[in-house]
Amino acid sequence: MMQALSSAVAGLDGEQTAMNVIGNNIANVNTIGFKSSSVDFTTLLSQLLSSGSAPVVGTSGPVLGGTNPQAVGLGVGIGSVTQNMAQGSLQQTGNPLDVAIQGNGFLVLQSTQGTVYSRDGGLEIDSNGDLVQASTGSLIEGYQPTITSSGTTPPTYSVGAYTAPTYPTTTAPKPIAIPQAITVTGGTGTYNLASVAIGADGTITATYQNTSGASSQVVLGQIAVATVPNENGMIPVAGNAYTTGPNSGTAALTGPGTNGAGSFAIGSLEQSNVDISQELTNMIVAERSYQVDAKVITTADTMLQSLIQVQ
Repeated sequence: MMQALSSAVAGLDGEQTAMNVIGNNIANVNTIGFKSSSVDFTTLLSQLLSSGSAPVVGTSGPVLGGTNPQAVGLGVGIGSVTQNMAQGSLQQTGNPLDVAIQGNGFLVLQSTQGTVYSRDGGLEIDSNGDLVQASTGSLIEGYQPTITSSGTTPPTYSVGAYTAPTYPTTTAPKPIAIPQAITVTGGTGTYNLASVAIGADGTITATYQNTSGASSQVVLGQIAVATVPNENGMIPVAGNAYTTGPNSGTAALTGPGTNGAGSFAIGSLEQSNVDISQELTNMIVAERSYQVDAKVITTADTMLQSLIQVQ
């Protein structure tokens, strides 16, 4: 009887974990780039009542048939919490700095947690001129030409020619800076930032203008994308991001659209891949399973009470 109670309690714990996962999925249904998770259960140890026996065969034929093993399970445990890394639908935003990765890969970010990876491509330029993730303020990393400050206040910058690294690369990316004012060879005066455009290959092109209306387009570098051998092995962290884990493999740094990485959809964001109808169905199944596990406990308790009352 105590085994029934223990098994039912294990079932209650398992279904509670399943509800926690379902609740988190539903809570993040509108989180940009969120990946849903699902719970897989596994049996716990079984009590072997009989190991069974093999058939006995004599010289003249079968003597005794074989018997199957007899075992009583001792409950259920959590086998895995698996992330569904399938791509979510894309939604156009009209913001030229928003990017959605069409295919594999993650943006590389510098955050308070160190280097993290994210599918949230809602970007903006902060007051310091850094390209950041709008929802967290984490710095977007990539590769840039040499940018030299004038040392004045406010500073102007000279920007060298950009040469993309050979991908995949082992060169660590750095936070991407967007100079607000530059000097142009052969130009007159200071050229101030007018607009920024990001290409499908992650190339950042900025347009600068001076007070006379002259303009100059400058390539400011390229946003880096990281791919890993096993995306399901990545560890989710706060801020809609991931870190690499023991079973994810090492992140390979490349550019959008190269070496198996997806290209950018500009002016779009990847939505959560949570399937609400599936989550509601999973919730009903978990609720009913929880109820019947609780019923096992009350039934076992009634049987124990009857045993106690035997005189």
